[in-house]
Amino acid sequence: MAKAPRSLVLGTAGHIDHGKTTLVRALTGVDTDRLPEEKRRGITIELGFAAWEISDDLRASIVDVPGHEGFVRTMVAGAGGIDLVILVVSAEDGVMPQTREHINVCRLLGIEHGVVALTKVDRLEGDAEAIELAAEDVRTALAGSVFEPARIIPCSAHTGEGLPELRAEVRRLATKIPRRDSQGPVILPIDRVFTIKGHGTVVTGTLLSGVVDLTADNHLRLCPAGEGRVERDVRSRGAQVRSADQARVMAGNRLALNLANVEVSELHRGDVLTRGPAVQATTVVHAMMQHLPGRDPPWGHDTSVQLCAGTAHAPARLDPLWHAPSPELPYEGTEAEPTIPPGHEGLVRIRLEQPLPLWRDQRLVLRGFSSSTTAGAHDDQGLTLGGGLVVDPEPSSGRGQRARWIAVGRALADPDPSTRIRALVHDAGVVGIDRTAVERRTGLRDAGPLLRSMSEGKGAVLVPLGNDRYVHTEMVRPLVDRLIAAVDRFHADNPMQPGIGRASTEALLGARVAPAVASWAVDQAIGRGALRAVDDQGTLARPGKGVPTEGELPEHMQRVLDQYEQAGLEAPNLKDVQAACGLSSRQILEIVGVLQRTGRLVKLTPEISWARASHDALVQEVREHLRGNGTIDVQALKQMTGLSRKYAVPFLELLDQLQITRRDGDRRMPGPRVDG
Repeated sequence: MAKAPRSLVLGTAGHIDHGKTTLVRALTGVDTDRLPEEKRRGITIELGFAAWEISDDLRASIVDVPGHEGFVRTMVAGAGGIDLVILVVSAEDGVMPQTREHINVCRLLGIEHGVVALTKVDRLEGDAEAIELAAEDVRTALAGSVFEPARIIPCSAHTGEGLPELRAEVRRLATKIPRRDSQGPVILPIDRVFTIKGHGTVVTGTLLSGVVDLTADNHLRLCPAGEGRVERDVRSRGAQVRSADQARVMAGNRLALNLANVEVSELHRGDVLTRGPAVQATTVVHAMMQHLPGRDPPWGHDTSVQLCAGTAHAPARLDPLWHAPSPELPYEGTEAEPTIPPGHEGLVRIRLEQPLPLWRDQRLVLRGFSSSTTAGAHDDQGLTLGGGLVVDPEPSSGRGQRARWIAVGRALADPDPSTRIRALVHDAGVVGIDRTAVERRTGLRDAGPLLRSMSEGKGAVLVPLGNDRYVHTEMVRPLVDRLIAAVDRFHADNPMQPGIGRASTEALLGARVAPAVASWAVDQAIGRGALRAVDDQGTLARPGKGVPTEGELPEHMQRVLDQYEQAGLEAPNLKDVQAACGLSSRQILEIVGVLQRTGRLVKLTPEISWARASHDALVQEVREHLRGNGTIDVQALKQMTGLSRKYAVPFLELLDQLQITRRDGDRRMPGPRVDG
């Protein structure tokens, strides 16, 4: 079976009027300027797209971005899914302000592969020296950037000069570019929304992760950008890649989806189509951010910026938490209100003015609102201030959390996944954290094996609670001692009680401790022998405390039991027992309840109880009577025992409950347990 062609997403970058769109047309035959305003003004305003068949084994989708400074935000929206950049520089004009800005944007978006198309060389009429000077200008601009080693290819979209070399260089670079993660969650940021007559709503975007397989599942979750919008499920009727129908699309392709039952007005650039929990709309994230050199002033508390994330953007405010040490700033910035100066990086809490769909490891770009925002910056540097990676898409909230945010944020930036997991579970405290949240915040595709390995053996640092929820051992081990002390206090406050029920024991740890954690603490206390069951109903007590089902009773309880055993079937009332034992009515009620729960007394009514021996002897008599006579009623029972109706009626009702008898009118017939 022939191997499927490799797919890439290429992007153009460069200053306005340097020939990006003309070059794309020469390479692909497609004019990406589609809007009337673009035709009239001769500049690219919106993102343009074109398919390019580079070779039999390599297909590309080209994203043509605007070069005008006023549309850099649109450029960022298109560059988020790009694998390789064609940096377009006019040989006539050389490197210009937006050239440098686009280079910075590509750097901040993590784009590492590029080729320089030195365009319009036909206008230099073969002047080799002028072409070399233009190329040297580009080399200087690329110094220190990831594109420093990029090949510079003089070319002309009009004459075709250099285009074969440009095509060959793209093919060479394609072999170095790693494939996108097709095993991860589906993440498709929307960059265009439109209607096709006879088909309805269509969205396009670059599939950054996962596989869209409409043969298996044509449903996706729409995670919207903007205030007051809610998530919803959408269904796709079809998919296209480079204008060809395709039911299964791998990550790394530009994709068009025809959506059912959703209007164009319900969708916007910046929304994300996804599956799974990785992408969530949020207004707060923590990110490791780089502040570009020369972009004064330093970032401080409440610095106002424009945040670009994927195809979305929103106003935001920065709260630097920590700056990384450097030769100029050798100490770690963890002061109350640290700043991040130009040329430095650090951990930043970003507060958005409206929700945006964000995810772990997403690339962010920060831009200023006006030239005043970048006071001190050179005019040719544009308004791009910096950028970086989301390290925590779901940070905790609250006041006085700075130290906690720094510790967790720095741990989440660690390349070791076990370090990231350990920090998250420890930070979750006694509430614990589930596997889904761990995967969303660490970026791990499948955290299950690592979570299990960290929960096993003598060196286990995690405690599994069931339902894929975990707590850190440092958080929960002290709970066992706390629980034992709470049960001790219960015994001291309730000396007449046999113990405390399981649910009540767990509740002693307080409402802030998750039920699963409290249950684990009880199991640990029982396992080490610090708690024991005292009856078959799960009542728990400390060793030497409470009243077990069998064994010696405390003296005051034995006195009460003696009253019932001596009375036989003529059970004493509670007031008589109270008077005989010299105890309060509350104490008598508590003790009688204990004796009933431990089986030493049998309750007939709230006021009447029999000693176990008296009850069992009478039950045996009734069984023998039923074997000989077949039935029994109140009168027969009274004749057998001399009991009054006061005792006979509730006793027979108890036998019905025990299924020793079965009521049939005024008579009792043998029940299913008449023989025991």
